Amino acid sequence: MAPVGRDPGLTKIDRFSPNTMAAPFSRYSQGVEIPSGARTVIVAGQVGVHPDGTVPEDIAGQTAQAFRNIQSVLHAKGMDLEDLVETRTYMTNREDLPGYREGRLEVLGAEGPCPAAALVFVAGLAQPQWKIEICAVAAKV
Repeated sequence: MAPVGRDPGLTKIDRFSPNTMAAPFSRYSQGVEIPSGARTVIVAGQVGVHPDGTVPEDIAGQTAQAFRNIQSVLHAKGMDLEDLVETRTYMTNREDLPGYREGRLEVLGAEGPCPAAALVFVAGLAQPQWKIEICAVAAKV
């Protein structure tokens, strides 16, 4: 079977999960196609630090704040969380996964965006109180 390739008539962002592979294990898409001419914003790694510099102690609070920080970056360029096409999440503790999902759900909602995503557990982040860091890419037609 020949590869399908890019759809030259694509006018919106296409988030998809092929039926020829296992379904996503959580709320994300296996792939995202961005049409030519779309604006793209690459968001640096965001941690759960409030604007006043305080850091929630729990993972759900840090996750929610990290997504709010991503949202602030996107708002600065006329975008919002529904424009997310990719996230890369780094966490320091595997047991925090339920709290991550809780914080993500709080901000993105059950019907929110489904970007392509990766989640990796690491030995530590730049500050010892940080439990999560999320990098993101957004695109808007």
